Parts: sequence; structure tokens; C-alpha cells
Amino acid sequence: PLPVLESSARTVVLALPIIVVHTLAVSFASYRLIRTVFQQNRQLQEMHRTDAHTGLQARGHWQEQADALLHQHHASGEPACMLMIDIDHFKQINDTHGYTVGDEVIAAVGRTIRSCVRGPDCAGRYGGDEFAVVCGNTLPGEALAIAQRIRHSIEALRLPALEQLRLTTSIGLAPAKGSHRTLRDWLNDTDAALYRAKDGGRNQVWESPSTPAPLLADA
Repeated sequence: PLPVLESSARTVVLALPIIVVHTLAVSFASYRLIRTVFQQNRQLQEMHRTDAHTGLQARGHWQEQADALLHQHHASGEPACMLMIDIDHFKQINDTHGYTVGDEVIAAVGRTIRSCVRGPDCAGRYGGDEFAVVCGNTLPGEALAIAQRIRHSIEALRLPALEQLRLTTSIGLAPAKGSHRTLRDWLNDTDAALYRAKDGGRNQVWESPSTPAPLLADA
């Protein structure tokens, strides 16, 4: 027969504090592990949402917001506008002053754009020296005011290490339309307006569908 192991009541009572402490320690360690994993997941999500170089929203994230606004426009007619912003002569800046200065310019422009948009607006990096701002519940006139505020602020921007450098931007503006069946259609219209601004002399705003003249009214 198997031996029967028995503990006296005194042994059980003496062991209870150890059991309780061990259980609490394991529970606390598990809680800390779960919390650490949760925080790491949040950090990874934040990295996915944010462009590390500019602090603006990463391309995938702001495009998700833009797509949602386009669907909202289709569903309810709520107005929305997109801005596409390009740093004028950025290649020349890199070639003349080096890529380190180019990186500083992109970071400074990103900070300036972030300071010019409203709380609900979605400002992000499109790629290279191009940026985008998506504005929900916004009419073209309101979006133009934001675009001009960005344009003027960047024109007034000075880099501490290179104060003689003057920066300007070209900006395309396109309201969401029913004919935009996909986000790509909306992006294409905004991009076309941007290139009209660049071809028209830069440091200006053009709206799509193409306006007969650049929009230079102050914000």
C-alpha cells in the first residue's frame, strides 16, 4: 500500500503564511509581466502610428484616417479636405548643405506643420520631403486658411545652425468628392494640385480641380 502523508494542524497553520506570500508574489509577478507586455504593445502601436523623424503620423496611419473621412463623406456628405505639402528645392538643399541639414529641415518642417493644424486634423508624413494634412468636417475655404498658415510659418522658419537658409513650400488642396471612389482617387487629385503649385512657381497653394490662378490669399 502507498504511504499516507499527513500534516498536523500546527504544520498547516505554520505553512499558511508561506503559501499566502508565495501566491501573492506569483500574482504580483504575473501582473507586472502582463503590464510590461501591455506597455510594450502600446509602444509598438505608437511606433506604427508615428513617423519617428518628424513626430507626425506615419503614412499608414494618416491614410487610414483619410479613408475613414472619405467613407464618411460618401455616407453623409460631411466635407473633408486634404493638403499635400512639398518642400521647395529640397534636393538642392541636400546637395548644397548635406543630408544632415536635409534631415534637420524635414524635422523642423514637421514640427511647424504640427503647430499649424487644429486638434482634430490629421497631419502626417507622406514620404521623403512630402507631408499631408487631412481635415475632417472642413470646407475648402477653411482648409485654405490652414494651408496658408503652414506656408507662411515655414517661410518664416529659421534653422539655428543655418539661419541664412530660406524655406518655402508648395501646397496642393483637394476637397473630398463623390467622384473619389477610393482614397487613391483623392490622393491623385491632391497630388495634381500640388504639382500645379510647383509648376506655377512654387511657394503657393493650388486647389483641385485646378484653379485658374494660385491661391495666395493670406490666412
